[in-house]
Amino acid sequence: MITISSDALTVCVDTHGAELVSAKDTQGREYIWTAEDVWQRHAPVLFPFVCNTKTKKYTVHGKEYSLGNHGFARDSEFALVSQEKDRVTLRLVSSGETLSRYPFPFELDVTYSVEGNSIKCLFAVKNTGSEEMPFFIGGHPGFLCPFEDDSSFEDFDVVYEKPETVVQHLDGGDVTVCSDSTTVPVTRELFANDVFLKDKPASSRISLVNRKTGHSISVSYDNSGCIAVWSPYDDRASFVCLEPWAAAPVYCCDTEELCDMPHAKRLDPGESYDFSFGIEFDI
Repeated sequence: MITISSDALTVCVDTHGAELVSAKDTQGREYIWTAEDVWQRHAPVLFPFVCNTKTKKYTVHGKEYSLGNHGFARDSEFALVSQEKDRVTLRLVSSGETLSRYPFPFELDVTYSVEGNSIKCLFAVKNTGSEEMPFFIGGHPGFLCPFEDDSSFEDFDVVYEKPETVVQHLDGGDVTVCSDSTTVPVTRELFANDVFLKDKPASSRISLVNRKTGHSISVSYDNSGCIAVWSPYDDRASFVCLEPWAAAPVYCCDTEELCDMPHAKRLDPGESYDFSFGIEFDI
């Protein structure tokens, strides 16, 4: 476990999955989900898939492959590249094992830096192969809800920076999460249909706000991508994930051929792509 810090936060990062596992303020209060009970993760790195195909199988030039949900980065051991008091960079490099599941050589650097009450997360992908590389990438940070004493799960709102209309397209029909609104009250039933997302939102910032105290956790991101919100439909789940993704996920593509998926990012040989987002704790 690697620790970095500022004058306001102490942050812990695991080399397994390059995962952010803890962010505590000077009073020792935790804000990151503690990987208990219903979800055994904290803030996984999603690569080279975000979500999955319906069959959990896909093809590259007609050859079939299989990946678990959200790809393999979250279950891989990263090497330490550099570490300072307030910053750490970890690296995952393609191997025979990854190439058997995703046939593209790559290098993935994950950097966390902390300043004041904010964390910057930077995921840098490089194509180290000899052909165009399609991929998906995103963050999946889970935040304790409630993160303050004397509050409950239902005391919180998900608040978009600007009014959004968010609709879940389900087999049984569409469900409107919000219509031209900034605020979605957090309830268990909100997650009865799993994740809800907004592709290319008007907002570049989304917050989890305690309506009793006004305290919040906010995620800022490039709104040319996608922002998703998820919590398990389970009374044991005292957390909400605010998930910035570089693009709409795999299942939004009407094909299992990776090279034809319209939302995939693409890199030519030798090229790199940076994906970043920020987390701010209004504490």
